[in-house]
Amino acid sequence: MGAHGGLPAQRSRLLSAAGAIRAALAACATALGAAAAAAPAPAAPDGAAWSAPATLSACAGGAPARVVFPSDSPTHATGPGLAVWAGAPACAGGAGTHVAAIGASDLPGRPAALALHGALAAAAPHGRVVVAGATAAGEAGLVEGVAGSSLMPLAAAAGSAAPLTLTTAYLGDVAFGASGAGGGLRVRIERWFAHAFGPWLQIETRGAVTDPTLALDYRTDLTAVWQERGAIYARDLPASGAPQPRLRLASAPGRVHIAALRSDDNRAIVVWSEQRAGTTRVYLDQSGTGVRFGAPQLLERFQNPYGSAAPAASPQLVRLRSESVMVAWAGASAGHWAVRAAPIDQLGLRRVSTISPEGTDALLAALAPAPDGGALALWTEPQLRGGAPNPHSVAIAAARGIDTNPGLAAFAAPERVAAPGPYAAPSVAVDPRSDRALAVWREAGGALRYSLRTPPG
Repeated sequence: MGAHGGLPAQRSRLLSAAGAIRAALAACATALGAAAAAAPAPAAPDGAAWSAPATLSACAGGAPARVVFPSDSPTHATGPGLAVWAGAPACAGGAGTHVAAIGASDLPGRPAALALHGALAAAAPHGRVVVAGATAAGEAGLVEGVAGSSLMPLAAAAGSAAPLTLTTAYLGDVAFGASGAGGGLRVRIERWFAHAFGPWLQIETRGAVTDPTLALDYRTDLTAVWQERGAIYARDLPASGAPQPRLRLASAPGRVHIAALRSDDNRAIVVWSEQRAGTTRVYLDQSGTGVRFGAPQLLERFQNPYGSAAPAASPQLVRLRSESVMVAWAGASAGHWAVRAAPIDQLGLRRVSTISPEGTDALLAALAPAPDGGALALWTEPQLRGGAPNPHSVAIAAARGIDTNPGLAAFAAPERVAAPGPYAAPSVAVDPRSDRALAVWREAGGALRYSLRTPPG
């Protein structure tokens, strides 16, 4: 991160070598029989930034869909993107994982099926994508390859349950975690230069693990964070040297969602929300050098509006083009749900902005880095019926923002992505090559819909 110590000079040499590897991988790719050209772009309504919603799949399951673009920075794409979602049991191809390559125009092509269930997806450089999920036997399984070409199955992780978490670092390293047969959390790392996952690393726990989260830096130093027996724990596993002892960050007996990020100067940032008895608390813990955590900082505490649960996508952390960090979370203002955002640098959390419209309800859905140095926030706006949110009438909105000086997340006016409807689980990603954003979401009837934002000019 710019404010956390920039990348060493060797990065340019690493990226140069990566070009040769990308070319070799592309030459080895074989055509995927189910791949097809993308559909014509849906037209945007007059004056709208986002295209009219179109159908990607007529039959999607309940898990959130994901969009990924392989890249080694928010400004450098390294291959075609991929949309990944779960099918419903009644769908053609069953309840397994479905994928669609994203073409040069950033429109998804014809769906194809993978022999995985409950998939997670992470993009890596050199034009590759990794998709992780459960095999038919319930073990952790992986496929990897170039979107639009063959996605090659990797060996199943015998003795491990379906992957719990999957993450990538911008130089191309990938880490995924699964629960071991004897409990605890097991982690494997694929380093970009090796193109093969290394041995399992065991993270011992003393109880059931909830919401495990992994964070990598360019060195493949890894920080694992999880909830266990009513508390938040972290453990640092350096790429060289002995693993550090596990650390107890805070008591957290409620339902949690954790986000974590590794900086380039050997620090880590962890942010989490905890829900208990209708109250949500949002915390930030920013380590010192050497991943030494102190007391967490309470960002916000509030009674959940309408007594409803906070969104599962809150909070979010992203690394920007400047290599600084932006955080977003779901908060509350005057009895309404609101979306907050703030930069984080060596001075800690900077000025907090409310980026959703005042007087409306907004539930954070996603935060994605953009090649202009900023980020795109996506949220839902449930419409009220009888004084309570109507789950069958939800609008989708987005806003672009940047980290301005001195330490302010300045966002533009919100844009309408989809008019109110029976929508759920929206997500978004921004193509580093074109700056176009692709949002996907699920309708109550099972269809998977998408909209494309093309920047002005």
